[in-house]
Amino acid sequence: MQSILRTCEPRKDIIEGSFNPEIFTASISQVASAYSGQGSAIDSIYTDAEAFFREATFPTEGLRRVVRDVMGRLNGDSSKPAIHRLETAFGGGKTHTLIALTHLGHRGTDIAAAAADVVDRSILQPAGSIDVVAIACDEMPVIAPSGDKILAYTLWGEMAIKLGGESFYKDYLKEATSNAFPGQYFLERMFDGRKVLIMLDELAQYATRYEASHIGGGEQISAFLMALLGYARTHHGISVVMTLASQSDAFQGQTGMLQGILSSTLGRNVDEEEAAALAQRASQSIMSVVKRDATTTVPVRPTEISRVLARRLFTSINELEAEETAAAYMEMYKRSGAQLPDSATRDDYQKSIAANYPFHPSFIAYLTNKLAASESFQGTRGVLRVLAMAIRTIWQQRMDIQLIHTNHLNMANPDLADELIGRTGANDLITVLNADVGGADSNNLEMGISVAQKLDRSNPHPQGLPLFEWTWKAVFLHSLVGRGEGLSSNVFGITFADALLEVAMPNVPPSQVETALKAIANEAYYLRTRDGRYYAHTDPTEARIVSTIKQGLNPDDVSEQLTIVARKVVSHNSPTFQVAQDVSAPDNIPDRSGRPVLAIIRLDANKIDPSEMITTSGNGQPRLEQNNVFMLVPETVHIAGDTWSEDRVKKSMYRKDRLNDLARTVIAMRRLQNKPEDYGMSATKLQDSGFTAKLREREQALLTSVAQAYDTILFSGASGQVSQKSIKQAGGEGGASVDEEIRRVLIDEGELITTDAASTQGMLLQLGKLIFDNIGQTPSVEQIKNQFNQNRRWPILENPRVLEQIIRSGVEKGQWCLYRLESTESTKPEHFYSRETGGIPVDLNLAESGWKLVSEPGAKQRGWNPEAEPAVDQVKQWVEQVMAQETCSKVSDVIEKVQEQHGSVKNATVLEAVDSIVQSGRIFTYEVREPGDEEHPNLIYGSGAMFHQTQEDDMLVTPAAAAEKGWIKPEDTRFTKQGHGLAVTLHKQLSKLSSLYSRGATTQPDILRLSMLELPDGGKLNLDLIKATPKDMKALSELFEVLANLTSIGEDSQAMIDIQNPLDDCAFFNLVKQADE
Repeated sequence: MQSILRTCEPRKDIIEGSFNPEIFTASISQVASAYSGQGSAIDSIYTDAEAFFREATFPTEGLRRVVRDVMGRLNGDSSKPAIHRLETAFGGGKTHTLIALTHLGHRGTDIAAAAADVVDRSILQPAGSIDVVAIACDEMPVIAPSGDKILAYTLWGEMAIKLGGESFYKDYLKEATSNAFPGQYFLERMFDGRKVLIMLDELAQYATRYEASHIGGGEQISAFLMALLGYARTHHGISVVMTLASQSDAFQGQTGMLQGILSSTLGRNVDEEEAAALAQRASQSIMSVVKRDATTTVPVRPTEISRVLARRLFTSINELEAEETAAAYMEMYKRSGAQLPDSATRDDYQKSIAANYPFHPSFIAYLTNKLAASESFQGTRGVLRVLAMAIRTIWQQRMDIQLIHTNHLNMANPDLADELIGRTGANDLITVLNADVGGADSNNLEMGISVAQKLDRSNPHPQGLPLFEWTWKAVFLHSLVGRGEGLSSNVFGITFADALLEVAMPNVPPSQVETALKAIANEAYYLRTRDGRYYAHTDPTEARIVSTIKQGLNPDDVSEQLTIVARKVVSHNSPTFQVAQDVSAPDNIPDRSGRPVLAIIRLDANKIDPSEMITTSGNGQPRLEQNNVFMLVPETVHIAGDTWSEDRVKKSMYRKDRLNDLARTVIAMRRLQNKPEDYGMSATKLQDSGFTAKLREREQALLTSVAQAYDTILFSGASGQVSQKSIKQAGGEGGASVDEEIRRVLIDEGELITTDAASTQGMLLQLGKLIFDNIGQTPSVEQIKNQFNQNRRWPILENPRVLEQIIRSGVEKGQWCLYRLESTESTKPEHFYSRETGGIPVDLNLAESGWKLVSEPGAKQRGWNPEAEPAVDQVKQWVEQVMAQETCSKVSDVIEKVQEQHGSVKNATVLEAVDSIVQSGRIFTYEVREPGDEEHPNLIYGSGAMFHQTQEDDMLVTPAAAAEKGWIKPEDTRFTKQGHGLAVTLHKQLSKLSSLYSRGATTQPDILRLSMLELPDGGKLNLDLIKATPKDMKALSELFEVLANLTSIGEDSQAMIDIQNPLDDCAFFNLVKQADE
């Protein structure tokens, strides 16, 4: 899709600024005068027949039909209609058709080549064969003129002069000057067997003036027409063409003009009501005759208007590019269809875009349906002037656009502004143009720019387009016409959907236009919206008053307002953080509070050094709780160590300006709401305008913008160095959403231990290493707490209760033991709690001093917990670590290595761990009873090991090693999974398992085990299914449903499944395959 700068070539005189639209607005009398040898002041493009057809004529369907019928009739084809009525319509087609007929009537076959697009040569007559009578009825007098010069004032008299000359006129002077039509014989003598083309232009206006000047004049005009049309019907050499508006449209919108003409004709004042009555009476009289005989044609249909205009303004247009551009626009419209008028998303609208190229259809509709409807706008002439100035500006400014839209009219051009505003009688809107939209005098304003231009500067479009000015301009231009009737007029103002359509382009989607329109509605002085329509109004809105208040605000008030709003960015009831507000220096962040502190850095802090904030507490004093410092930093503040590019500096400045402007708006609106009378507005009017809702929206916008400014969180990472992470807020709302985003970032970084994660085996193992490696073999609870607060390499806790949860869970799961020595002489703790003792009593107060931790091996070494045995899950990890090194080993050797590496562990515990691993399929076992058993051993694993007890003489081998030795059959594919996550998944779907098989599941598990399911009164339940067929699984539906309702998943619940040769398309297999372990 290319710019129109490359696909269209305007007329040279348009680019040079010498274009005169008058050359395209000639009257039929001027062309007729040129043929009569009287000369003409119009451009040669009208008098030169060949140039007229080649350069100035677009062959509309209406033009071709009329010319074909008229020339065919004069060529002897009596099947063609003898009478044509051209309905007056915008686009110049009416007069253009009459001029085309004039040329063809006079010159016929001589200009056949030039007129080939309009008419076929075969029906044209040789030059001079046709008498052409062209009467501009609006120029004819209706009363006898004074002086010696012969000047007809009746239609029949004018026709007599045109056909018979002055001699004939004098011979029949009585008939020609009679106020009453002479009769049929007069027509016979005038035509006398000739081929005659009669054209009567602006007949209704003449008839109205004749009716006003002569009693019963309208009836005489009707009698003449009846006779003339009847004669034409019965003589194939006669063709009559009239221009006459439909009865409902006659003089519509032109009553003022007609009032002036009638006053001049009658020499007295004619009021508007009398003028309208005369026009109605004359029009009815004529229409009663014409409707019976005339074929009605509109020379230019609405879909052809843009082509007619384009032919007059451009010398060439790339039609192929028109199709590509239309396709690009439609793709954009269909993506945003819900926001646009229904017509814009229909397929035929794409054809309309291509047909109107290089103009947007809405622009042509604005020109023809709205602007040209203004009585003083001069129809086609006025539109051509506007378009010529618009095109010249676009080419001068090299505007890279694909279609010309209404909003591309350059209202900063005084000539164009005068043309549009002056001719529509909207001079009182000049202030609106300059102050709000952007006009020639906007640079003289106090700000030097209009409101829309200021919004464009504050919210720049990615491609630098003046979106806000374009959007306001579209509304402004649609406010020029129909102001007298206001919202009762269909042409006044513009709807929301139409405004989006008017401005949107492929690089400016409707969503951007919507944003601009909403911003303008909040900021503009003179924009109003009512009954779904936007329009310009001369009375200043509350926005104008708010703007005036804003200009007088004290900067300190604005800074204070921003500080108040910033305090709402995060909630103050955070379970994790103590919130410190208005922070700009280390001493603003409290120390020794015993919990993490979230410091909200001031928007105007300018620059901070995060290392200084973390390590010092002010006045050069070192900070004790360095791990508890977290900083939420806005993009307006420079973080020491960051290098800011020019774009980054601009971004910071833009955010500061945006926040300051929003804060000023909120303050000003609150002052206006509190005392509207002080600013010349009543409280009732302010309330009726929806001001309260607008204020709430601006307050929320300020909070949102401030929250969005806080985009960085700083804290001490696992390395002990400052970590800097971005936060992204959904919708930019303050409070809880910001808290949640900070929480998410810290969890992702491993910086926050939540209540849910604190009791997991993985977290306890990680913390055990952290505690015993950093503090010592017997750390106190107080030391652990201090490390969480002070050690920058440690994470933080979601809340203070999490520490006790960690200590209790670690004891319950055998990660460590809790003890306290009552005296320095004690060699064995008086208070000792381990997994074997049943954990820590619920009522034990860990906040009391003296409580310490010791690892289970450490407790056993000291003789404090001789019965302690490591958990099977721990031993399983040790076994797998040994097998990762050995790959194939005797069970007794594995037991020995585990005991060597991890202290005294019972053989039975290691064997239990081995059985569990073999059942999961992660290690295989086999027996060696006789020589040669190792060549092709019988591997035992998975469900095959469910009732197998491994012996110390048995062998263990990893699956990889077994595969290398060729002990695994390729076709024997097994799927084995076990763990707590599998138990959760299976229990959640337990009541639906049978239905999976009813719908086609085929998996037959060799073993399906659910263990340690919790019963309501504290009991446990195990479920084992061995080689259950699909039929069995369906039959167990009631059992599954009962168990699903009766049991629940506990912390120790486990599941295990082993399947031989599973099928991927089985629903049950897919369920267990996707489950967590």
